[in-house]
Amino acid sequence: MRLSRTLIATFCIAFLGIGSGLAQGFEGVIEFTKTTGPVVTAYRYYVKGDFVRIEEVSSRGEVQGIMLVDTRDKTVTALSPERKLYMDVPNTRLPKEVEVQVQKTSDMKEIAGYKCEKWVVKGPKEDRQITYWVAADEFNFFRPLLETLNRKDETAMFFLEVKDNAGAFPLLGIEQKMDGAEVSRLEVSKVTKAVQKPALFEIPAGYNKFERN
Repeated sequence: MRLSRTLIATFCIAFLGIGSGLAQGFEGVIEFTKTTGPVVTAYRYYVKGDFVRIEEVSSRGEVQGIMLVDTRDKTVTALSPERKLYMDVPNTRLPKEVEVQVQKTSDMKEIAGYKCEKWVVKGPKEDRQITYWVAADEFNFFRPLLETLNRKDETAMFFLEVKDNAGAFPLLGIEQKMDGAEVSRLEVSKVTKAVQKPALFEIPAGYNKFERN
């Protein structure tokens, strides 16, 4: 399950509670990249109600790894398309408390067809500053997604510390050290609203469960 472990380790992403009754919540596909140094990795979020499917995509457009996230039951399942295996991903990491300073500005920028507001979140103890360009379009899935994934990267942790962030989604997130040196960047290239098929969020037929020895 090397690809699944890689997918689990790389994001957060990046830079993904919505209940089944929240009919007005976002449903569709969000495409974005994560850049860390010279390495650029592409991802896709498929969103439907409580469910999020995260795909890691190669430069040739091939799906390398998949995570199926249920934000209601707080479960994560990793899939390996190459080996036709799936694995339950336990969430055993204790949440880390961080102290941040949040500044919501009036600066605006258009990204992927959305008007985004600039939020700057600083964590001096972590030597990090995250600049988020945030859109609000009932992206109710995102905060529960971060809580379910329980990421340890600052991009995710800092966002969770921002008050009144329900329904917001960062279409651009720039992680820097306090001296201004860029560490990583999450950037959305396309947002598509569309009804998603339930089968996308299920373990495909023919996949076997990976058992740890």
